[in-house]
Amino acid sequence: MSSRPSGFEDRLKAALLARLPETPPPTPARSFARRYGVPLAVGVATVAVVAVMTVPGSTRDGSRPAGAPTGTPSPSATGAPEIRKDADGALWFRMPEPAQVPALVEALKKRGVQAVLVPMRPKSQCTEPGGGYRGPQADPAAEVLQRSADGFDMKVDSRTLPPGYSLTFRWADYYPLGQSHTIGFGVIETSRVPSCSVDYSEGLEEALKAASEPPKDPGKTIEVPRPKTAGELPALVSSLQAQGVSVAVTERKPKSECPHVGGGWRGPQANPESQLEGPGESSTLRINSKTVPPGYTLVFTKQANASDPYVGAGVKESSKVTPCEIDYSLDAPPPPN
Repeated sequence: MSSRPSGFEDRLKAALLARLPETPPPTPARSFARRYGVPLAVGVATVAVVAVMTVPGSTRDGSRPAGAPTGTPSPSATGAPEIRKDADGALWFRMPEPAQVPALVEALKKRGVQAVLVPMRPKSQCTEPGGGYRGPQADPAAEVLQRSADGFDMKVDSRTLPPGYSLTFRWADYYPLGQSHTIGFGVIETSRVPSCSVDYSEGLEEALKAASEPPKDPGKTIEVPRPKTAGELPALVSSLQAQGVSVAVTERKPKSECPHVGGGWRGPQANPESQLEGPGESSTLRINSKTVPPGYTLVFTKQANASDPYVGAGVKESSKVTPCEIDYSLDAPPPPN
């Protein structure tokens, strides 16, 4: 991840929000907060900071080196957002979804806008230092991101994109660590447009390397319903152990009753095939050598409180499996009346 100082980001967010105009354009746009699932003020400030603080650089043409891993492809690009033109010539459009970015750049080019798609690359494939992005403007009307009647829109005219400048959009043609890539935009001198932008996602290099390797046979896959109550565990555990699965049961207890703080759980995996459960609220557990690798154990967690039927399921290093784990919430004082 980037190690940029957070203090600068906070100041930049505050400066941006203070400069955004209060008067919305005539046509309302879809809510930015609803589209991205974040609080309105935080969402806008974050996108703007990402845009201004993009860290550019890479091979000059921004392409992957020969033989480099391609990672998991992004979904096919979809149509660009509607572009509206005011009487004064300003172009307005809503913030694009990630898959709309390439089409939006092409649509803006056809309208004579100096728009550029900047590919995101891992640090090993992006070495150009870059820099030169345009910061917050004293004139609120000169900001690309503008308030609208239903959130925020983007505006392109001679004030937001002066002659000699380009509007850039970052684009990742892979999903780092199985997560949707984000949108970054910025205004920069055309002579300083980067050929790529560094993606500092933690574990990205390893994930792309793994994706480029031939898939390994996970062997036999056992699929079982996810247990809903602790009463189902004895029969399920016996059945799985009879099939050679390393499986255990742990119990969450107050600190006064358990000396084990836990730890060692296997986190989200870059490869969806290595996930114990499918996306969303999966009701099925998939057990094989990818989801429960050698040296790991499938662990079911039940609650010490018999009135709570919830059963957790996860994968843990076998050496760190304990008969109980501390649940600090059970030691919390009762709420005042």
